[in-house]
Amino acid sequence: MRSMRFSRACIAALFATFLLTTVSAMAKDGRDFAGFYKVSNPKIQGDKVQLTLNLQVHNNGDADVSHAIITLRQNTGLDFVGATRPLALLRVHDHVNLSQQFTLSRREYEKWRNGSEPGLSIIYRSNGKTWERPIQMSARDF
Repeated sequence: MRSMRFSRACIAALFATFLLTTVSAMAKDGRDFAGFYKVSNPKIQGDKVQLTLNLQVHNNGDADVSHAIITLRQNTGLDFVGATRPLALLRVHDHVNLSQQFTLSRREYEKWRNGSEPGLSIIYRSNGKTWERPIQMSARDF
């Protein structure tokens, strides 16, 4: 009887370890880059809005990133709005602050005002490959 309880406990522990490992591996992907944004100087021009997007982007990944650009897409994911100038270097566990002016649809701007976040990603080269990773953003003054 005692060995049966021990076996069940071992199986439960192995299962829990497997689940935690899987969840942490999945959580890492997509969260290598995160940060905060603030919109300033919005100017509504008909169905377009010109604004300044102030960003603080953190590198939570495993490696330094150099010559990266940050792109902005409308929340459909298809409509490219623009990109920042290349970042010289973004070290692991460090952050960079930057501001860029963009013109986007008024509808997209209204989505941001109602809680949607900008569709930002970072594009960089590493180990001979080009990578594009989403940046998880939250609105905040910084």
